[in-house]
Amino acid sequence: MSGRGPGGAALAEPVVEIVVVEEAIEEAAVEEVMDETIVEAAVVQVTEEVVVDNDPNGGIFTPQNETLQPPDQKVEEKENTLLRRGEEFSLSGLSIDDVPLPGRPSYGTQGRPIVLRTNYFNMLSQPGAKIFRYQLDISPKLVDERTGRVQRRKIRRLIQLVIQNTPPLQGSGIATDYAKLVFSAKQLSLEDGSRTLKQRYYEPEDQGPGPKSKDYLVKITEDGSLSVQELVDYLSSPAGVTSAGFDKAEILQALNIIMMRTANDDPTSYGSTTRNKFYRLPEDKSPGFDLGGGLVALKGFYTSVRTSTLRILVNVNVANAAFYPAMNLLGLMRLHTPNPAGDAYSGVEGFITRLRVSHQYIKNNKRIKTVQGFAHPVPKFKHDFPPMGTAHSIKFECSELQSSGKISVYQYFKRKYNIELKKPDDPCVNLGTKEKPVFVPPELCEVVPGQQYNKKLDGNQTSRMLQFAVRKPAENARRIVDQGAKMMGLSLTNPNLLEFGVKVDPRMISVRARILPPVPIQYKTGKIAKTFTTSNGSWNLAGGTSFSDGRYLRNWTVVKFAANDIGRQDIAKFRDYARNCGVGSDEPAHPDGFLVELQTGKFNQDADDKAIEGFIRTAAERGMKVLLVFLPSVDAFIYSRVKFWAEVHYATLGIHTICSAERKIRVKPSPDNNFRPPPGAVSPDYCANIAHKFNLKLGGINQALPSDKLGILKDGKTMLVGMDVTHPSPGSLEASPSIAGVVASIDGQYGQWPASMRAQAGKQEMIQELEEMFGERLDLWQKKNRGAFPERIIVYRDGVSEGQYRTLLVDELPRVREACRKRYPGGKGPKISIIVCGKRHHTRFYPTNPQNADRSTNPKNGTVVDRGVTMEKGWDFFLQAHTAIKGTAKPTHYVVILDENGMNADGLESLTHNLCYLFGRATKAVSLCPPAYYADLLCERGRAYLYREFNARDNITTTSEQKFDWNRSPWVKGVHASLSDTMFYI
Repeated sequence: MSGRGPGGAALAEPVVEIVVVEEAIEEAAVEEVMDETIVEAAVVQVTEEVVVDNDPNGGIFTPQNETLQPPDQKVEEKENTLLRRGEEFSLSGLSIDDVPLPGRPSYGTQGRPIVLRTNYFNMLSQPGAKIFRYQLDISPKLVDERTGRVQRRKIRRLIQLVIQNTPPLQGSGIATDYAKLVFSAKQLSLEDGSRTLKQRYYEPEDQGPGPKSKDYLVKITEDGSLSVQELVDYLSSPAGVTSAGFDKAEILQALNIIMMRTANDDPTSYGSTTRNKFYRLPEDKSPGFDLGGGLVALKGFYTSVRTSTLRILVNVNVANAAFYPAMNLLGLMRLHTPNPAGDAYSGVEGFITRLRVSHQYIKNNKRIKTVQGFAHPVPKFKHDFPPMGTAHSIKFECSELQSSGKISVYQYFKRKYNIELKKPDDPCVNLGTKEKPVFVPPELCEVVPGQQYNKKLDGNQTSRMLQFAVRKPAENARRIVDQGAKMMGLSLTNPNLLEFGVKVDPRMISVRARILPPVPIQYKTGKIAKTFTTSNGSWNLAGGTSFSDGRYLRNWTVVKFAANDIGRQDIAKFRDYARNCGVGSDEPAHPDGFLVELQTGKFNQDADDKAIEGFIRTAAERGMKVLLVFLPSVDAFIYSRVKFWAEVHYATLGIHTICSAERKIRVKPSPDNNFRPPPGAVSPDYCANIAHKFNLKLGGINQALPSDKLGILKDGKTMLVGMDVTHPSPGSLEASPSIAGVVASIDGQYGQWPASMRAQAGKQEMIQELEEMFGERLDLWQKKNRGAFPERIIVYRDGVSEGQYRTLLVDELPRVREACRKRYPGGKGPKISIIVCGKRHHTRFYPTNPQNADRSTNPKNGTVVDRGVTMEKGWDFFLQAHTAIKGTAKPTHYVVILDENGMNADGLESLTHNLCYLFGRATKAVSLCPPAYYADLLCERGRAYLYREFNARDNITTTSEQKFDWNRSPWVKGVHASLSDTMFYI
């Protein structure tokens, strides 16, 4: 699994496993890149409990009664024809017009050619078929008056009722997004192009409308027609050739909504039209896979209609998501907090707020309501019960049951409904509004099935989700073909598709690919560079080998947050192993480790925070520059506060920290322990892991590429840049910021990547202070390169979608140019290339031959695909640079949106692949090109500085009304000056 360090020790194993786990998630249960300390628990469980595939074909997906279809020759011929006519094209076909993208200069030729299956299916269309589009307008608007939220569930229900009661909208030739649009295979008969329908609203559990049911007006208005044939013609046309009024995005939107008709009609599926994902309960009718904490995981599928040269394709992938189980609400609360005491239920309130529950304590009158939270006193009603009121503590006047005085909720249910509450001391829930509350005991409520949990999972839940999601490629491919195709209606005979003149071949297509050659890597033996061969994207290091540029560790110490058995001899062992890697060190200031006692736990966070601040302050006063911190357990809060106090707050110094779970320092029992220290001894693997990070933080370089593998970078005059933005996750304070990060190389070996980062307005993908941040990177390059600026700049930009390419070019690019203009003499700036890196896609590839598969039956590392499923009029490619030890590998999608450096396909594909071997924390190639990977890690560090703001639901002192306050934010930009030119974030 890992490279070998001095004496045959496995090198950097924990980091390697972490990188692999990220690739193994089939659907991003945890989308963001996870820090190694936080995700360690998940790593352990996944590697122990992954399902073994007993496929008779050696793990290679081979559909029954189906021979492998070769890649479509007509598609390949058209790709070659369009390439020969290569010219820049307008983005009008992508609905981001007026900005040209570079055309594909060539298809790659390097590497060994192979054929792969991919999770795309061919959509066939009948010539002349039209799709008629209609807009829906609802009056009055369905918007929550208090919060301003659009009531999507009610809108969906209202449209269902309209369709049920309007014959022209029934049948297989109708599809809707249940929001604003209806598509019809035939033109509807509408007087003057529109028709207004009156619909009385009622819920599914009602027998029909009641006396209090509200009437709504739904106006249907003609909005033109769409031709699938125009899309097919566009996909086979030369660059820039389109018909008048053609809009690719509109046709794809219609086809996607039509494709989801089958899943939408399935009463057993839970899904979202806007997210293109649908889920279903297990066939054994169990609630789902237990994630712990009151959540279950369900499997489902994602579908999306895409385009490529000459054809329309349907992409289908497995999906996994967390759901609330359908069960008694009080039981759910107890699952989330098994032994509630004191304020322990405070953490439950955020967990159940906005949850829909049913109650039926009134005979033959089942009602479904939304939980607004626990019962809290409302001043205007002169409530005198404490917060989180119970059936015993909540009392109110009720003349119907008691002529004078107040009656408790417990007494009310006993007298009025003859219900003896079994748990009257648990908090009641509010099923009304905050202004007009209705307090109901949770034991009388049942959770409505099919409600997805959209907040962040905790560490244990993440571990369980990974265990549930990680499956081998053949198993996932079989599920897609056998179950996904049926659930999503992929068929040559589906009437929901045929009415619109389209159908889908239920066989996966195949594409041509290439396996790029292994990349050699350089370390040092003494003072001489030594080149190592690599295999399966990893490499082994012989004894006496050290980092390319090792640094010396001074003014450091070890910190322990709990008494443990890590002592002086263990720390000495770490120093020995680090020295073997090339990182020498002085004795630590505290040879036995500095002990800081923490209470740990959600209800001790303030006390722990003060303790962490105190020891960081003491360390700063004593001149410490580096701290090796051993955490007693995986605890995101403690980790985040260590980083904040050490890197941001204590401006007297600024301190590098490395946090590690204390249990990881010991060798674990293993059947393959012949060449390792005995169980319980200090782990050479983990010590090497820590040494990697120390060296990078201190300004060293761990590994390098031979000069002949650097391509355009060989002369050392190119600055590589990584940029990313990460956004507040569900559970954050309202109006929480996004975090923007920019990293850039400063040396010709591309081993050091200092960085700039800022907090900015939330959910804004473009980097708002990019000119200043980019200028900081240029200034440091100049400082490190004898006063010169780079002649070339290549940017790997992470995290932008296809629809944001235009914004990136018209918003971010001018800011980069302005930063250059202010610095380059004579106004002559660098040549700039920008490559967008995409990981949040659903494209997967499956080997068709065991010789082209790795040990986990994924495609071999270095597999690149640049035709068959790539853009019809742009320059992009998929690259799987890494080896995924478990699960199904996810390639990275690279899209070139600017190239002033005149690169070709082979040059860029090889360069990107080679750079994946330079990720400094691992002895393995990684899946995401390091500039983008480092930028992602940088943004995560910014999230750590604002841990409480981004995890407001876990903070018992936070209320739902609180918003992020820029004037009171603990952090908005950068780190201490002594760290700003380093890789502090690694």
